[in-house]
Amino acid sequence: MSLRLRRIVLLAALLAAPPLAAAAPNQFVTLSDGTEIALNVRMPDGYVPGRRYPAIFEMSGYDGGSAAGGTLASELGVDGLPVVPTGDSRQLSEVFHGEYVTVHASVRGTGCSSGEFDIFSWRSAVDGKEVIDGFIARQPWSNGDVGILGHSYGGITGFMVAATRPVHLRAATLSGLIDDLYRALVYPGGVTNYGFPLLWTGGIRPAYDLAGGLAPGILRPQGPDEVPDRRARCAESVAGKSRTVLNDPLLQGLQETDNDWYRARSLITYAERIAVPIHLTGAHQDEQTGPRGAAHLFETVRGVPKRLILTNGNHDTGSTASYGLPEVRTDRKAWMDHFVRGEQKGFGSVAQARRTATTFFEVRRDAQDVLRPNGRKDGNGFPFPDTQFTDWYLTGDGELTRLRPFGVEPSRSYVSATHRQLWSYQAGSTVGPPLTTLPGPDELTYLSLPLAKSVTIAGPVAATLFVQATGIDTELFVDLIDQAPDGSVTHLQRGLLRASHRAIDQAASDRTPNGRIYRPHRPHTNPAPIPPLATVEYLVEVWPVGHVFRPGHRIGVKLHAPPFVDSYYVYVPRSLPTFDTVLHGLVTPSRIMLPVVPTPALGPELPCGAQEAVRCVPG
Repeated sequence: MSLRLRRIVLLAALLAAPPLAAAAPNQFVTLSDGTEIALNVRMPDGYVPGRRYPAIFEMSGYDGGSAAGGTLASELGVDGLPVVPTGDSRQLSEVFHGEYVTVHASVRGTGCSSGEFDIFSWRSAVDGKEVIDGFIARQPWSNGDVGILGHSYGGITGFMVAATRPVHLRAATLSGLIDDLYRALVYPGGVTNYGFPLLWTGGIRPAYDLAGGLAPGILRPQGPDEVPDRRARCAESVAGKSRTVLNDPLLQGLQETDNDWYRARSLITYAERIAVPIHLTGAHQDEQTGPRGAAHLFETVRGVPKRLILTNGNHDTGSTASYGLPEVRTDRKAWMDHFVRGEQKGFGSVAQARRTATTFFEVRRDAQDVLRPNGRKDGNGFPFPDTQFTDWYLTGDGELTRLRPFGVEPSRSYVSATHRQLWSYQAGSTVGPPLTTLPGPDELTYLSLPLAKSVTIAGPVAATLFVQATGIDTELFVDLIDQAPDGSVTHLQRGLLRASHRAIDQAASDRTPNGRIYRPHRPHTNPAPIPPLATVEYLVEVWPVGHVFRPGHRIGVKLHAPPFVDSYYVYVPRSLPTFDTVLHGLVTPSRIMLPVVPTPALGPELPCGAQEAVRCVPG
């Protein structure tokens, strides 16, 4: 029997034959185009045959469809082997095991799923819709209500699946997202980032695909409740996989300007298609998918109940797995219980309308290694309605002040060349010695006077800089810092801009209530050199952040070239070193606009380095 004929027969059998009363843990679903998608189906704890349950669906290119319910290491019989991860995407759904059937799927062309792999493609999203409406909703254990869960790869895929508008989809909870593949990750501000994008596409993703998705499906012994030819069908899918070279992300990533390939794989393109209640979570120090996605997507999704949670922390802080922030995990579970199971958790009520967005402050680990927040702010919408977007001006003597300059002030200059490492909590606070050897200072620092009372910020930041550069292009890096009375410096957030990419699409940019741009939208399609030594005004997007500047601390800004290593990001300079001069004064008021909000109730001040994933260099 030919492969095509076999798939037609399988599809007919799927549509005609009644499904089994209890789901086999590993299954294959044949889609409308003949592609077979590998699934792992887990019945809820205390499953009662004949009873119908809601389902949680997660889809990624890592491991889900080949899973058996344990960890990857235990399934391969290599517990304790350090190169095999003990956790994978299936741990994301543990919080739902009590009441839901959980269904994990492998994206086409990955793991034991056949077909053509095309990263973040619309075809893969349609696959998810077919699984939800054509498989899950038809099962005898299904009550027809499905929610989408996802983090990182699964979160990005889940958002796109939700955008296809499955009939049986009721809600989604997603985290670790990239809103715009070009602007938020590969070329932030037009600056080349060949760190995590290459690391993930060329190493991490294929490794998880092979070790987490394919190997267990072929090597793991046959289980008594599985489809009888699971190992053979998984091996067969390998022969049926394909790739289109022109769609390879490593090749496409070499394109330095925005184009249709990036846009077709960016969630912001599909945000207006979201038609179900959606819960989004992001971390300000996300070292992988970045801190921009959740907030921007929340602002763009309209017409449905939505919730946003932001917090300091790394990529996994907002996850539903046990290693994430417990308050976030509980909130995400409550969201799904409300909109998928129909339990009244308060969402949609008048009281809940006042907290559609939440920022957790000063998240740290307690003595039991559990993440705990030191304070929180709730509000109706984001940026918070009570945000006061406040200018702090850079002065010629290195101060940062609320007073607008009224005269001529001295300029300050620095050498813009590959700078020191910054924001690398993984390697330790003291890592990052200077890399430049050119004469002259390689950074400028601006500090406020010690604060008499706390200043709290929560939201997007923007810096306006008037700069003269000696070359035809330069790269700007804005580093927002907190300097404590003991001299220790906490690095809070950063923004980047390549001068030749300075053009702004005014109509597509996001603005404050009084019309000021805080998230400039740049076309990134036609870079233009700058006139050497000309005064040019630059608006630099600084990614969202939440932080409390305590009394006695100083608000600070550092300006320099992008560092060579920025956590998992690696910025590759595209211009020769320049001598950049920052201007100040009445005519050229360089400044930074901070989203100031009322200070919430807080616990005691934390020591340097205690906040989760926030880099602090001791004084």
